[in-house]
Amino acid sequence: MDKIMVVDDEKKIVHMISQFMKINNLEVVPAYSGKEAIEKLNSDIKLVILDISMENLDGMETCKIIRKKTNIPIIFLSAKSSQYDKVLGFGIGADDYITKPFDPIELVARVKAHIRRYKEYNNSNPNANKNIIKFDNIEIHINAHKVLKNGKEINLSTTEFNLLLFFINNVHTVLTRKQILNNVWKSELYDENTVNTYVKRLRHKIEDNKSNPKYIKSIRGIGYIFEAKINTNS
Repeated sequence: MDKIMVVDDEKKIVHMISQFMKINNLEVVPAYSGKEAIEKLNSDIKLVILDISMENLDGMETCKIIRKKTNIPIIFLSAKSSQYDKVLGFGIGADDYITKPFDPIELVARVKAHIRRYKEYNNSNPNANKNIIKFDNIEIHINAHKVLKNGKEINLSTTEFNLLLFFINNVHTVLTRKQILNNVWKSELYDENTVNTYVKRLRHKIEDNKSNPKYIKSIRGIGYIFEAKINTNS
């Protein structure tokens, strides 16, 4: 049974989410503040559902701290539905953003999809036996789930990290959006626009000029191709 953490200062919401997760064979660690979430976080937890609007330490700041410790998937829950808030959430490391009120069944489905992708990429990445992948000024530390640019760590979400690895594992290969969606997301809950959004975010973080990308290049009407000279070290 996979273990997840649900963080919200509204105990009724934590209880409601917990009940749905338990029915679907997911063990829940409840936390009612950002501080409690950080204290309870451990290596057994595979995903965090995180409310944004909490007193003292809000969800955004909690997410930043969690991201320094682990790259497990983080799903934001929020009553804020503006595009700005979503972009901000994704920018600090969230893997998904669900607005309140939400459909508990969809939330369960998304949780399971994120956990499945996280576990699959940990277990089946072709470069898993390589500790470090390098191209130009970028270093990807596989075991640590960490990406460095010019020696400084880039804050990537689990999904962004997995997307980057998929591109690297298929370097110099034209990939359709559908191929990327089927291999990285593996879920019918997302569409090809999701790929475009994540590619845009990934470019923003690894490219020197996102308007004229060097690595992730668009192929009009088809999808993308990743161009780089990859070096691996075991």
